[in-house]
Amino acid sequence: MTARLLDFAPAAWQEYQRVRAVEIGSRLRHALERLADDPALVRADPRSGRCLIIEKQLRQAPPVWALPVDGPDGGYWLVVWREIAQVIEIGYLGTARSTQEAAAED
Repeated sequence: MTARLLDFAPAAWQEYQRVRAVEIGSRLRHALERLADDPALVRADPRSGRCLIIEKQLRQAPPVWALPVDGPDGGYWLVVWREIAQVIEIGYLGTARSTQEAAAED
């Protein structure tokens, strides 16, 4: 089996480039390497989950998944992705808002 190609949305690529030199960048790189090597294994991870709200918006698109990555500050980041043939599309890479943060903004 060969590793999949990673195709980043522009904003996801910019965020990855911005954090590459800090601790979360190393953790994200490791997660992306795992994803490219074996997306089925990443999907089977109990922390991974489907992003049904995004799938609903995209309609006939392949399943969209979120892979959480533990941040150094106790929070976590998300890699939102989907697999199309030999390509892994990275649609979002960034911090995950807690439900408390989201409620405070509403």
